[in-house]
Amino acid sequence: MNHTVRASKFLLIVAITSSAPLWLRASLYAQQGVGASVSEQPAVPIAATSDFEVKVGPHGFLARRKGSDEWLEVSKLSEPIVVGQLDSDHKVYLATKAIKPPKIKHSEDPEYPDSELLSRKRSRVLLHMIVDDKGIVRAPTVDESASPAFAKAAIEAVNKWMFEPAKLDRQPVAVLIRVELQFGCPRGCLF
Repeated sequence: MNHTVRASKFLLIVAITSSAPLWLRASLYAQQGVGASVSEQPAVPIAATSDFEVKVGPHGFLARRKGSDEWLEVSKLSEPIVVGQLDSDHKVYLATKAIKPPKIKHSEDPEYPDSELLSRKRSRVLLHMIVDDKGIVRAPTVDESASPAFAKAAIEAVNKWMFEPAKLDRQPVAVLIRVELQFGCPRGCLF
């Protein structure tokens, strides 16, 4: 499911796709650095009880059954896959076919960073985050950004978003989703 919202400063594309493990919060950004490609990500550890490994792919998250060589787009898998826990009572799932994805109820536009105004460049930020069972954004993590300023603006914006939670068997659950924010031409841009 994609939602596209045009604003005066940017194009926002929210791709509700598959997701990655909860404890990627700091590790992906640290491993990858700003501007690196998401396709370079190694497989990452997930919940010990899971039969799957998960990694960040160029177009979303990929999973494979332990012992298998075949990586599949998580959105094509039919079973619910747990990748972590928010606390002892709340599991975090990948957005597979078994999960009804969350829907945006409220989103805030990111501010084009002042430090990037002279560059007048378009940019995008790819990130993933948990949407908990109450629709609150948790642990937004940057996967790719042209600069730390764009990454910071994207994180500040998504921290203000609210969702209708994802559902598994009609019950709200926490899921990991992937989001892309595109910053368009800043004010005063001539191209």
